[in-house]
Amino acid sequence: MAAKTFPRTVIADIKRALRFPILIAILVVILSFILDNYGDLLVAFENPERAKEVISVFYYYFNAVSFGGMFTRYLFVLIAAVPFGAQYARERQSGMTVFLIHRSGQRNYCISKMLTAALTGGLALCLGSLIFVAGLSTRLQLIVPLNLTEFVWLPYCSLLSSGGGVPYFAAALYLMFLTGALWASVAMCVSAFTSDPYVVIASPFLISFLQMQFSRLLKLPDTARLELLLCGRAQWGSDSVSLFLIGLVIALIWVGLTFIFYCRVKRRVQDGLC
Repeated sequence: MAAKTFPRTVIADIKRALRFPILIAILVVILSFILDNYGDLLVAFENPERAKEVISVFYYYFNAVSFGGMFTRYLFVLIAAVPFGAQYARERQSGMTVFLIHRSGQRNYCISKMLTAALTGGLALCLGSLIFVAGLSTRLQLIVPLNLTEFVWLPYCSLLSSGGGVPYFAAALYLMFLTGALWASVAMCVSAFTSDPYVVIASPFLISFLQMQFSRLLKLPDTARLELLLCGRAQWGSDSVSLFLIGLVIALIWVGLTFIFYCRVKRRVQDGLC
């Protein structure tokens, strides 16, 4: 019976997630790219012919994501949680949790919540990034020859020199999806400990900030810093191996967070707190 209800539970959660908040999240992602590159974008649009020779879509994407733009760095971890990260907290406030758990089962309910949060969080960041890249590519090239010499030190640089840069952006969007999935899952896990949706949505920002500060304090190498791996400034081994291993690490973190979320929800049900 549980196996039969799980697909219906997931579909119902995805329908709840694919509403107005995810559209807002996608728009904020696009706006973050624009604000991080505002000055350079003005230059490019004022002198488009000159810009086409020396500036590429890659330049703007790298400047915002990998080099560390202010808006993309601090807003993306928050935006990932907006579509669905606080759904459990909202359901607790509305008193619907017990009914939904009774209808689908505790395990189905918890896995569905975590899976939907990861999918929609990753989708929001990935789609927003894709729209920005696609829109800018109508005016500029994905890469220019200058990029191949200036960024030869960059992880995944070999992907820039093949397929006109398309393989690099495919890898970048994959990493962006993993970033959104990670922080949306963190938010959903936190929602099992507090019923305030605003605290839940803000929690990935605080946790990511502390994680970065501890990494700097401990002077961890770049290859041991998750935020650098996810933004494409570090890699493990070859391009394909690195992308696979990073995906595997995020999947394992998701499993751990799901286990914590499930145990906490189960305890709350037993204590009559849901």
